[in-house]
Amino acid sequence: MSQKPGAPQLKTVQYESTVADFVQKTRGRFLASTEDQVFLFVLRTVLSKHLGLPLLDTLHVVPDPADIPRAIQETITAKRFPFLLMEGKLGDQDTAFMVKQFKTAFPDMLVLILTADVERHRIIHLHESGANSFIAKPVSALTIIEKLAFAIKPHGQLGQLIDMAKSLIQQGQPEEAKKTAQQILQVKPASAAGLMALGDAEAELGNMDAAKAAYREASAGTPLYMEPLRKLALLAEKSDDLEECLTYLEQLDKLSPLNFERKVSMGAINLGLGNEEKAHTLFEVAMGQATKDAIDQLGVLAERVAELYAEKKPEHAEKFLRKALEAKNKRLSRDDIRVFNRLGITLRRQGKWAEAVDEYKRALVLDPNDEVLHYNMGMAYMEGEKPREALRCMESAYTANKDFLKSSPNIAYNMGTVFAKNGVKDKARDCFESALEQNPRMRQARTALDKL
Repeated sequence: MSQKPGAPQLKTVQYESTVADFVQKTRGRFLASTEDQVFLFVLRTVLSKHLGLPLLDTLHVVPDPADIPRAIQETITAKRFPFLLMEGKLGDQDTAFMVKQFKTAFPDMLVLILTADVERHRIIHLHESGANSFIAKPVSALTIIEKLAFAIKPHGQLGQLIDMAKSLIQQGQPEEAKKTAQQILQVKPASAAGLMALGDAEAELGNMDAAKAAYREASAGTPLYMEPLRKLALLAEKSDDLEECLTYLEQLDKLSPLNFERKVSMGAINLGLGNEEKAHTLFEVAMGQATKDAIDQLGVLAERVAELYAEKKPEHAEKFLRKALEAKNKRLSRDDIRVFNRLGITLRRQGKWAEAVDEYKRALVLDPNDEVLHYNMGMAYMEGEKPREALRCMESAYTANKDFLKSSPNIAYNMGTVFAKNGVKDKARDCFESALEQNPRMRQARTALDKL
């Protein structure tokens, strides 16, 4: 069937209207994090000449990715709706992790990724992290208008019904969402979006078998669509079916192998199922990916792995924590003190109190007044039967933050024990009294206070 003359022009007018309304009625603002001057020239031309929008208030260029969070916050403070356009590759920074952070903090924000030669797996990872759309460079003015419009508002009856179904789920109206999902499937049978909406509605209604059936049909019809598998994995996890959950996670991992956080989840399940060697391999791969793509997240990742190994295999926990610290090397910051503290505790569990002290000393270079470090080092010295050294550490913790006593009755009691052992009765009394204020039934604190 031949297309009517003027149909493409009509669509272009609709797209232009959608983008203009986003700025004028929704109070949207575009944030462009790129140094590509050709793309910026075309974007400015689209906004100012094609759409007649004032550039000063419509477009904010953010060349340094580190400034993106501030630009987003300023946009929201000004009661504007942010639409972020950012490069798929930003030097050595992990764009996928950044997108996930932004979407976690600002779930409604739109994100469009600019790509040139980004590989398929990274595109999939970016989409999984929350990117709404992608645009391949070099790009024409018409393509920019179309991509912006589709990210802002789905066009046609089907897109509007999909939006309505999602909105009804968010509003806590699953029955109405189910009816809308059935409408979508009448318009387009086997629609993946319609099946996902139906699955979400059934899950909210507590019909788990029906929800699984809808998600499985959506996945079977669109093998590269990750959302059905993710929902199936979540349902399996909620029903404590770890083997089924692992099956879906493994399928997701084949589609998007760069998601190192998922590999940790897979490792945790394998560990719970007794597959220790497989779990260890997954943790190793996850750490390797994080070292390459998101080095700033290594500490958080290592802590998760260490927590899984904490009781049964502290030597493995130690290994992963040390890897994280070694990988960061000269980029260590105060944020890494948590990792040092975790490493120290792991070493103490193995009886390596002196090594723990060495790690606490390394961490104190990052912040000499961190009361938690001083306290943990004092506990390590007590385990090594060095009460005088322990006293110096507890004195430092006490001086750095007297309210530290109030953070836990056990901390207060332990500090009091060190002070009492060294004859510092006034501070020992403070500590034991603080422990009893927090836990009046703490017998050992009452006994220690009576002895004073």
